[in-house]
Amino acid sequence: MFVTMHFVRVFICFLLIYTFTAADTAPTKTITCREIISQMIDSIKIIKTQRYTVKSTERVDGHLLFAQSNIKINTNPKKIYFFNPEKNIEVLWVQGTNNNDALVHASAMPFMNFNLDPYGSMMRKDQHHTIFDLGFQFVGLTIANTIIKAPKDFDKHFLYAGSILYDNKDCHQVVINYPEYKYVDYITGKGETVTSISQKLNTSDFKIRHINDLSSYFGTIKEGKKLKIPTPYANKAIVYIEKKTALPLSIKIYDEEGLFESYDFTFVNINKPFAENEFSKSYKDYRY
Repeated sequence: MFVTMHFVRVFICFLLIYTFTAADTAPTKTITCREIISQMIDSIKIIKTQRYTVKSTERVDGHLLFAQSNIKINTNPKKIYFFNPEKNIEVLWVQGTNNNDALVHASAMPFMNFNLDPYGSMMRKDQHHTIFDLGFQFVGLTIANTIIKAPKDFDKHFLYAGSILYDNKDCHQVVINYPEYKYVDYITGKGETVTSISQKLNTSDFKIRHINDLSSYFGTIKEGKKLKIPTPYANKAIVYIEKKTALPLSIKIYDEEGLFESYDFTFVNINKPFAENEFSKSYKDYRY
């Protein structure tokens, strides 16, 4: 009896040791690049409000222009606040108000505000994007549309490049390669603009203007005009996606000339409610 009970105790002890050892050494599931991108797109879809600081680098006329701005966005209805502390420029846009113009305040005119068309030349000068491209939604939409156009080519173009620490946050590094990146001919249709063409073809508005000498023209293009169009958006992109939130915190875009644009997001705060009057010119923290 003693021998039998002793054997049972030894066997149970062995079983417990084996169970815990097996649990410690069990292989962890490796996340795939497709799953990472899918998680990122899903995380962006549920964003209702966002606050962040963005450091941007954009190539204009062969030179890299740098800026740092504080951004606040409400998704629906669309409300945008933009502040560049270096140039002391504020922009406020609220869907369905102010004739859909942006309210702009600049330090050069301390007692004056301007109502400007967000798609117009004054707000677009030396800018790769409009204020409507601010936020994570534009990044998610551009990548999602790239996948939709060639779903079977995902593994050909998207590569998981391991973990990386960015802004003290553990991130996935994804590299997107399009060696077949090129310019193609496009014949404009009735009523088209560079912006509508870029949205339809999921490519860069700014590059279309630059390559076709349309940098200062923002109106409707004559029907039947032949344009050079970059396709797809770029030939390479490097994206850092935070593991905890699945949000893209850093995006670097390259074309045939090198770095085309990059955006680095810090102080990100998602889905925190805004004050009732936070998107009005009377808000206590604004200079209007």
